[in-house]
Amino acid sequence: MIDLFRPPWLPIRIASCRSPRRVFRRTVLSQFAKLATSPQRRQRQYVCGVEAEDPHAYSRRVYFPVELRSVFRNGRYVVLHKLGWGGYATVWLARDTLSDSNVALKIIHKDVGTHELEIMRHLRDSPIAHANIAHPGRKYVVQLLDDFDVSTSHNCLVLDVMGRSIASRAEEYTGGRLPGSIAREVTHQVALGLDYLWKCRVAHGDLYGGNVLFAAPTISAMAEERLKSYLGDPELGAVKRLDGGPLAEPSVPRYLVLPRTFRGCDAEIRIADLGAAYLHDTPPGTLHTPIHMRAPEALFEQPLSPFVDMWSMGCLLFETVTGRSFISSMFADRWSTMEEIQSYIGPPPVDWIDKLGDTVRERINEVGLRNIELDRYLRLAYDQDDAALIEEDEDDYPIEEYEKAKLEFTDAELDALSLTVSGLLTYDPALRNTPDALLRSPWFRG
Repeated sequence: MIDLFRPPWLPIRIASCRSPRRVFRRTVLSQFAKLATSPQRRQRQYVCGVEAEDPHAYSRRVYFPVELRSVFRNGRYVVLHKLGWGGYATVWLARDTLSDSNVALKIIHKDVGTHELEIMRHLRDSPIAHANIAHPGRKYVVQLLDDFDVSTSHNCLVLDVMGRSIASRAEEYTGGRLPGSIAREVTHQVALGLDYLWKCRVAHGDLYGGNVLFAAPTISAMAEERLKSYLGDPELGAVKRLDGGPLAEPSVPRYLVLPRTFRGCDAEIRIADLGAAYLHDTPPGTLHTPIHMRAPEALFEQPLSPFVDMWSMGCLLFETVTGRSFISSMFADRWSTMEEIQSYIGPPPVDWIDKLGDTVRERINEVGLRNIELDRYLRLAYDQDDAALIEEDEDDYPIEEYEKAKLEFTDAELDALSLTVSGLLTYDPALRNTPDALLRSPWFRG
């Protein structure tokens, strides 16, 4: 599920500012810009001095008010800091006094149209989940540790504390991509986690780099006093009324907390954010995956199936290894995404086009984008040969060598990756590999 604001440990990908070429492929329009034009923003009553969630959402009862040192579950969980917020939830770092560990509390509104709690209980309690408890991919999917009501309108999901996403971590490295050894291991773990979900008859529905997080076991196990020292004093921003009056609404907190993020380890990931997940036999009518990573059947208003996950997996594989989105994220919309997909894997099925309106059909048929084979596109992206990719002359669009990532994979490994990706990025969902078949593909066998 794409949230208006996403917790830093469940982030959307943010544009890099290190060079024009990175911005060309990696920019996502700010979600904050959407809020700025909302009716609630135009009728502001409150202000706050830190970059945090919209205080008006508390007034509308979207968020449940939480303060530092708040306690839940009869004193079991004590809030220490904030980890982030989403369009319908806030996420807090808390001390579990029963297990003597640190956990994440995701406090979510019950009426948001998501099946996240239902799906996570299914993965915890259902017979099919118990039958797959020894699956090697289970450890790579976020698990529900506990859940309870905090009010008549809000639930709390207790989860492991996580680090940053693979998408945001990639921006730390030269060329905007993870080192080769980490990229290969990360993609293997995601494939294992996806296979576990499918064995439990669950489709993720929103799989992309922002929802794959590095684990943070050191933070989870850190003693409370050491953790407090590590975090430092939280930065607070008082919530004030614009008219200078007192805060009269009990649902609006006295202050908001600037979130704190953790880098996480390099060795292990978790597939997170099951807000858009669904059981295999009850697919949704639409997807909320970022538009440039959305499966083509969703763009062409075809029936959805669990195989949308496999398209997403192909995009994630491509991006994690090359450091470049398969489809441009800059100003992406439905039309530009459809057109760019066509330039890499050919035209969509005729019956898909025939079911669209006349205006849409005309636009698709008039597409003038060049055609580039998927294999060549992948290699140019891996080489970070942006001059060739954007059809600019190298002399007019210089790319400094120091900006490029090290080339770590051999031609044979890239051959294997190309074959694997081509088995996922196809129009026909039935022709995409399953997670089980993906794990037997050349990329993971090599």
